[in-house]
Amino acid sequence: MEGSSKKFKLFFSMITTSATIILIWNIFNTNWTIEQLINLLIFGMLAIACESLPVALPKGGYVTVSYSIFLSSLILFPLGVTLTAMALSGLLIFGKVAIEQPLYKRAFNASQYVLSLTAAYAVIYFAKISSFQFDVKSILVYVVAAVIYLIINMTIVALVLGLVSNKSPLSIWMVNFRWALPNFIALVPLGFLLALLYKNWGPLGIFLLFIPLLISRHAFQLYIDMRENYLDTVEALVQALEAKDTYTSGHSARVGKLAVAVAEEIKMSEEKIEFLKYAAALHDVGKIGVSEVILNKEGELLEVEWEAIRSHPVIGQTIIKGIKFLFDIGQVVRHHHERFDGKGYPDGIQGEEIPLESRIIAVADTYDAITSDRSYRKGRTHDEAIAELKRVAGSQLDPKIVEVFCNVVTDEVAQRVNVEHVQIA
Repeated sequence: MEGSSKKFKLFFSMITTSATIILIWNIFNTNWTIEQLINLLIFGMLAIACESLPVALPKGGYVTVSYSIFLSSLILFPLGVTLTAMALSGLLIFGKVAIEQPLYKRAFNASQYVLSLTAAYAVIYFAKISSFQFDVKSILVYVVAAVIYLIINMTIVALVLGLVSNKSPLSIWMVNFRWALPNFIALVPLGFLLALLYKNWGPLGIFLLFIPLLISRHAFQLYIDMRENYLDTVEALVQALEAKDTYTSGHSARVGKLAVAVAEEIKMSEEKIEFLKYAAALHDVGKIGVSEVILNKEGELLEVEWEAIRSHPVIGQTIIKGIKFLFDIGQVVRHHHERFDGKGYPDGIQGEEIPLESRIIAVADTYDAITSDRSYRKGRTHDEAIAELKRVAGSQLDPKIVEVFCNVVTDEVAQRVNVEHVQIA
């Protein structure tokens, strides 16, 4: 935890201290019997196994199929049994995830489980449901408790990730909630079924359902892996272009980082920023269809050669159209060389007819083109590039986006983008 901000350390201390007090209080106020100790052992082992097989979320944090274990334990046992079992599942993980998570992260996970489960249990307690019941009223209460657990859990995780990354906790919450929601929706009925089977069949009922739980975990992992495959596809296309055009090497990555800085400043949603990242990475992919001789020519281009260069947005759209998950991005790629005054290409559209993402990429693209070294000239300075952007604002580029860019992308930011690219390369 060395190097963490004071806010993070304070938040960490608040979460772990409050969770520890709640856990100890409930342990001492639980009527421990042999039966409850067996329940603790069985559900603790199941939860530990599930917690050791997490699925990483896009914006940080994890989800696991242990949610159904948590829910069934919550509606079956006294709170002291549930909190103890689930706190142990956060601390006593094994395998790859145990190596990657230091003790303080495990303590935080265990603490937020305790707090989330306590909030969920409060719903059941105030509804005066003292034991597991399978009627309409009880099921509705259990559903509300499950939702409360989800909200508290996601909120605590989003807050800590926001403190660590200096990003909006709300935006992190929204993105992770969108990706985690299908998993939780699938696991709530499993939690009810698990409780019902355990009540009537004991440990045998648990093991009958454990395989479907693992299948559910595998399905969600495939869901996340599909997203990673999207990124791999984008990277492969960019690498194919960079191998052909020496200037483009690193250009797309820098444009992407600069475009995201603008998008974050104008408060674009996380979903749109994700969309923008793909589009920025692929904005020049159409150059794959342009001759290397033309791309790397040092002298002045002939008109027919300029025509070939101007065809790359349309070629890029055609390439992207064949990849279903990138379909909408094709329009952004097609229009990133349109001008704000309507004198651009390929369609000559103007103003806000040009997609916002295309206008953002156009500004970032122009800046990087000015500051990058070419075979026939040296790259210009940051201040010179900013002056040029301001000069063409309103004619070539969207003046509002230029204004935001000039405020956000300082010389320090621009240098950091270049350093990050060199380190990655």
